[in-house]
Amino acid sequence: MTATAETTTATDTATATQNRTVAGEFSTQIDALFTEWDRTDSPGAAVTVLRRGEVIHQRGYGMANLDHGIPLAADSVFHVASVSKQFCAIAVALLADEGKLALDDDIRTHVPEMPDLGHTITIRHCIHHTSGLRDQYGLFSLAGWRDDDTQTYDDVLDFAYRHERLNFPPGDAYRYCNTSYTLLAEIVKRVSGQSFREFVQERLLTPAEMTSSHFHDDHTAIVPRRTSAYKKRPEGQTGFKVANSTVSAVGAICLFTTAEDLSNWVRNYSAQTVAGAVLDDAMTAGTLNNGRSQHYGYGFFLNTYRGQRWVGHSGGDSGYRLQVTWFPDTDLGVIVLSNTTAIESGKMALRIADIAIADVLGPDELADAPTIEISAEERAALIGVYHNPATQQIREIIEKDGKLLMPDGFGQDDELFPIGHRRFRAEDHPSFEVRLTGPDDALELHETDNHGDVRSYTRLPQYTPELETLAALVGSYACHDLNATYSVTLKDGVLGVGERKNGPRKLRPLAKDLFEIEGPGGNTITVTHDAYGQVKDIQLFNERIRYLRFVRL
Repeated sequence: MTATAETTTATDTATATQNRTVAGEFSTQIDALFTEWDRTDSPGAAVTVLRRGEVIHQRGYGMANLDHGIPLAADSVFHVASVSKQFCAIAVALLADEGKLALDDDIRTHVPEMPDLGHTITIRHCIHHTSGLRDQYGLFSLAGWRDDDTQTYDDVLDFAYRHERLNFPPGDAYRYCNTSYTLLAEIVKRVSGQSFREFVQERLLTPAEMTSSHFHDDHTAIVPRRTSAYKKRPEGQTGFKVANSTVSAVGAICLFTTAEDLSNWVRNYSAQTVAGAVLDDAMTAGTLNNGRSQHYGYGFFLNTYRGQRWVGHSGGDSGYRLQVTWFPDTDLGVIVLSNTTAIESGKMALRIADIAIADVLGPDELADAPTIEISAEERAALIGVYHNPATQQIREIIEKDGKLLMPDGFGQDDELFPIGHRRFRAEDHPSFEVRLTGPDDALELHETDNHGDVRSYTRLPQYTPELETLAALVGSYACHDLNATYSVTLKDGVLGVGERKNGPRKLRPLAKDLFEIEGPGGNTITVTHDAYGQVKDIQLFNERIRYLRFVRL
């Protein structure tokens, strides 16, 4: 874009960082992807692209700090959230390679404070997200912690040690779990005799020449060139609000680093100067008890995109959205570090790949399928709530402005693009497929992710309970895992549930003894009765937490 008196790009105001900008064959096209955020009044992204170890594009777009007018650059420091996990898992693997632990050790061998939950949870289970443990951030939220409350390492361990049961037997299923990675960091600390931060710095970050990187284990510490993070204001409002992280629980997240430093790390994927052959194991998927691959290595997602293998990880915390992706067959590395939720970094990384390796990318039947028109009657026939009784999770199809949408449980609505009879593409990075089958009075929704894994849901009939059924739920419920008490209230015929700090959220009846807690989180509640028909307890379910029990007081 052209600099004018009214609008100037961040690069134009950042002459001090020009030596960190790299322009190459594809830079004009890549710049065009970020035009919307390349302004002095917007947060944005720092982007580095490597091919065969050489940086072919590097730029900052937008501002690192809107209060002080500091532009983003390749050496701007970001909290990269779950991109941190690969460093944690590889640290554990180094200790295993040296014979100081075994990946099939019971975690209670090293962390005896963990309760005996009736199954052996191994280090390997934790690495591959097959531990069955409940996710720490879901627990924080359900316990009433707000987004800007400080969350320490010890706070997470307290939640871990309070587990009363698992989501599922270890190894039976894959469920992404941050708690597992905090426990891995604790194991590194205890086995190595160093703090987790010190061990990773000495064994990984310093050898990889990541000179501006560290694991941030003190949220009050000053970090030179640290970016601020921002979220869009709610619908109907303009501009951004500050959304910085207050977490200092290392392991699952809390690596502070730059696009420049991560380019050195991506080079190491093929060079293996640091961590050596451990990286080969790190980029190999784990398996479930039934022998099926679960597409996750040592802090890496393993996938294909248009016929090309890719290895990488996303990250999201507060206002940060990050992606590091490597295509091993072409040795293309893409790093997108954003300090705003407005940028979908994973999708942008794939769009950069579309530009940089267009000559080797093949067709994608789902992504390339043309959209078709469907009538208002066809759309109306699909609207409703769909339920999976095994997980107590729901999917809902709603209509807005003539479009079918499916809320994702995290406050976003995925648009469903029709590509066939009751067949849809939902945009993501990459896309996933939704099919609806069966008669209208027993319609089923089948959701297929980009690994080919299918989840199925059956549409629930409309349900309107009697007022006395709702009134029977009113009361107080205590949850040991959360160390919290919930109140269920009834006002004007509407149930509400919540803890004291944040107040009630609406409970929407879906079926007999099944409710949804409205709002983000994708939380459902089931009701259990005693032998006399009285409400005994409730159990809460979401994507990463199952069977969370609240006993009626």
